[in-house]
Amino acid sequence: MTSYGIDGEVEQSYRILRHIGSGAYGVVWCAVDRRTGRHIALKKVYDAFGNVQDAQRTYREVMLLQRLHGNPCIVGLLNVIRAANDIDLYLVFELVETDLTAIIRKKLLQRVHKQYLTYQMLRTVAQLHAQNIVHRDLKPANVFVSSDCSIKIGDFGLARTFRSGFDNKQDFLDLTEYIATRWYRSPEILVKSKAYSTAMDMWAMGCVIGEMLLGHPLFEGRSTLDQLRLIVEAIGVPSEDDLGSLHSPDIEKLMKSLPIPLNFAPLVENKNFKDSEATDLMTKLIVFNPTKRLTAIEALQHPYVAPFVRPGELEKLQNLEPIVLPLVDEHVYANDEYKAALYNEIDTKYRYHIADLY
Repeated sequence: MTSYGIDGEVEQSYRILRHIGSGAYGVVWCAVDRRTGRHIALKKVYDAFGNVQDAQRTYREVMLLQRLHGNPCIVGLLNVIRAANDIDLYLVFELVETDLTAIIRKKLLQRVHKQYLTYQMLRTVAQLHAQNIVHRDLKPANVFVSSDCSIKIGDFGLARTFRSGFDNKQDFLDLTEYIATRWYRSPEILVKSKAYSTAMDMWAMGCVIGEMLLGHPLFEGRSTLDQLRLIVEAIGVPSEDDLGSLHSPDIEKLMKSLPIPLNFAPLVENKNFKDSEATDLMTKLIVFNPTKRLTAIEALQHPYVAPFVRPGELEKLQNLEPIVLPLVDEHVYANDEYKAALYNEIDTKYRYHIADLY
């Protein structure tokens, strides 16, 4: 084990340049492939199969990225390496120059840049939803941007598949509490709904669009209740039907917990929203009732991004084949089952160092 806490054999292949970030699940470095000189992102996942939740999360991320390989708007997974201790796992990703958070902070985006970025994000989300994948953690920090303004969506650690045969307004998935960064969480996640759908990605997309327009996050809640308060103050108190759409046993209790009087500051009246078309699209996504939000396909037909949509593109997006993993997401397996299935996958696909495949 080296000073970076990396297996020696791994560091023989990748030279570490700098630390990029750390989280509950691991650490990421910028590194160089010693054989090709290519800059990559090296992620070490700690105790990847330590419990069922972590094992499922690791399995989903690797298996989904395998099946999304070749999509130019998804961060590419280049290599997967088993750690010597048979506990940790190394993931090698392509390295993209910067992320949308950093670009927003610099306040350099012109209208056409925001439009093009929005179009690319919506197109990619539409692809994922057509393939029966919900990302569940869309935010500017997970949208990587190159100097030519092309995007790649990354961090599929919380993504999952869902059953086919239903659209996002009918098919609801079993809720897990750990998903999504608070500022981008949809109301159904905040109120611990027993069900949620691909519409949660569309709420997050509305938050990302709003952040590009304002230069800062739309709802910077300090807690779950504070986040819900900010949302209600911005889009209004939901109707009984809208509350019922969340399928949450806690919704009435949470709504009664909100401070009274509420400080209403409607989003549409914010003078900093100077682009009427962008604001209109955002408000059609920042909708309390998930069944009333635009789908990704519907959003791509909005005047704000429609000029970028190529002829026949929407039809192609809707006809993509759904992705089904060998261990289906509707069933929970044992840690060792996820581990064995994943090892079988990487032993088949990564028998050689990734440099040999260039």
